[in-house]
Amino acid sequence: MHIIQPVLFDFDTFIKLPANDRLLIVLEALDAEKLILSLERRHRTGRKGYSVRGMWAALIAGVLCQCRSIAETVRLLERDKTVRAICGFPGRDEVPTEDALGRFVKRVVERQDLLEECLERLVERLRQLLPGFGRKLVVDSTDIKAYANGHRRQPSDPDARWGAKGAGRSPEREVETGSGEAESRRGKKRDVYYWFGYKLHLLIDPVYELPVTFTVTPANVADTQQMPPLLEKAKLERPGRRPEAVIADKGYDSKSNSDLIYRAYQAAPIIPIIEKPGMQLPDICNAKGTPTCGCGLPMVYWGRDGRYLKYRCPDALGRTKCTDRFRCTPSSYGYVLKLPIGDDARRHPPVPRETKKWERLYRLRSAVERVNSRVKDLLGLRRLTLRRIAKVTVRCAFSLLVMLGSAVGMAQRSRFRELRALVV
Repeated sequence: MHIIQPVLFDFDTFIKLPANDRLLIVLEALDAEKLILSLERRHRTGRKGYSVRGMWAALIAGVLCQCRSIAETVRLLERDKTVRAICGFPGRDEVPTEDALGRFVKRVVERQDLLEECLERLVERLRQLLPGFGRKLVVDSTDIKAYANGHRRQPSDPDARWGAKGAGRSPEREVETGSGEAESRRGKKRDVYYWFGYKLHLLIDPVYELPVTFTVTPANVADTQQMPPLLEKAKLERPGRRPEAVIADKGYDSKSNSDLIYRAYQAAPIIPIIEKPGMQLPDICNAKGTPTCGCGLPMVYWGRDGRYLKYRCPDALGRTKCTDRFRCTPSSYGYVLKLPIGDDARRHPPVPRETKKWERLYRLRSAVERVNSRVKDLLGLRRLTLRRIAKVTVRCAFSLLVMLGSAVGMAQRSRFRELRALVV
């Protein structure tokens, strides 16, 4: 609980705050008492002995008001009476200096575990306030540019690395021609985007478009490697937290990730399979994982039969004409194949890629792009002025705390249409 204590008889700073003030709502929602008490063990945070609670509130205000640096946060406190009063600095002469705020950030970095515990408590409150929160999850990463020149022999941020997105060419794909034959075409050339810095890996709820947990790595770390740490950090094995589906793009396609999602968390992996030449298994399945009949035609998914996925002959269903001289079965029902669910979660997931349900779930993946945009454009991660991965991680945590704190405050006030509003 954040309490404002104005100075008595100081009418210049004693102002009436609106009840719907966004900063006050966020500060009241943040359960950071454990972190603040840990920071208060050292009573002085600068030559003037600034209040720990005031410094904490000032950093939150700087993120919410889109300050790009600590210097901008100090200027915000100097010019805005309302923000000063909320943070507990009545007069301009009592505003902390830039150096004092910088030292305070270093102390918060040393207690990063307590900061992330605060984020976990906000997520747990959202599970109680929002029905179905966390039932579907999306994983993705976004670029975070370092405050350094990566072309120098010794960059000023030694933790940052070069990263790249995109590929020289998209893989070959088979296109159906009018005669029913498959024609191989080379994909169009795509540009490769390079940056020097870090990656912010997010696990979000796509329905409410809110983060669940995060990790920060150098930009050269592959996305595929970060799915297990994200799922483990979210503690999905606890009762009531198991998701129905975990959704990701092709960058996370691997047998280990699909098996982890299905076997460890009993969820459906909604991940497109990477179609590469040579991935087809003759008489077993095509590159997408769809089983094929003896003549090589992809079979038609026909629902679930207990613990099995059922596929039928496409010729018996009138979808295409069999090219074999002899039918695979004399039955008019056609050849039937049953695959055990989870036997190969990557090629044959519990929700097959041929179904409309899989397409409907995969469309939710676009929600993470909107979360990335809000975090970077509205909460200050587009242009960082910090160096070293520890400080960048804490800065990302502050942005996500503001996003989650705003959502908790709005949910507690039943203002569900403003869950994702971040404008003061």
